[in-house]
Amino acid sequence: MSNVNRLVNLIEKYHIPYESHTYLKNEFIYRLQDRCQSCQILLKGEILMSNLSIDGIEQVFNYFKAPNIFANNLIFTSTCTYISDVKAASDVLLLTITKESLLNAFHLHDDFLLCYLNIIADKTLEISQKLRIMAISNVDKRLLTYLKWKFKENGGIYLIKSVTALAAELSLPRETTSRAVSRLVQAGKIKCSNKCFKEIKNALDEF
Repeated sequence: MSNVNRLVNLIEKYHIPYESHTYLKNEFIYRLQDRCQSCQILLKGEILMSNLSIDGIEQVFNYFKAPNIFANNLIFTSTCTYISDVKAASDVLLLTITKESLLNAFHLHDDFLLCYLNIIADKTLEISQKLRIMAISNVDKRLLTYLKWKFKENGGIYLIKSVTALAAELSLPRETTSRAVSRLVQAGKIKCSNKCFKEIKNALDEF
C-alpha cells in the first residue's frame, strides 16, 4: 500500500475533517497565483501543472496520477500561492484537508504525522530524480532514463494512459515523444504494446 493510501486510511480512522471535490477533464482546479488553503489528495484521475510561455504556448512541467498528493508543502510556505495552473487531465476526484485540520491531526496522532512526513520525503526524492532526468537534452536518452527509473519501480513494466500523457510526464511535445518511442523500439532498447512498456534485459545497462 502506498503512503498516500495509508494517509487516506488514517484520515478515515481518526475522522479528520475533509471535503471531496470532482472536476471534469480539462477543467482548471487552480490558476496561477490562486491562494493555497488546503492539502490536496488525488484519489482518482490525473492532473497536470503548467504555465504559459511568452508565446502563449502551454508548457507542462508536472504530471500526477492517482493515488497522489500535492500542495502538501505549499500549504506551509510563507506565500501559500500556486506557481502554476493546475488542470484535470481526466475526470478527477480530490480529497482536501485544511491547514488547521492538518495541524490538529499532527498534534493528536503521531502515526498520521509520520505518514505525512514520509510522503514529503518521498516526494522530495522523486522531484530530485525527475529534475535530473528533465536536464537531459537528448530526447532518446531522456525517455530511456525515465523508463529505466519506472521499470525499477514497477518490476520491469510501465503502463501509460496515452503517448500524450507520457509526453506530459517528460515535458516534451507529443510528436517528439512518439517518434522517440518508435526509434527506441526499432533499436531493440524497449518493447511497447497496448500502452505497456516492457524492459528488455540488459538493453538499458549503458544508461
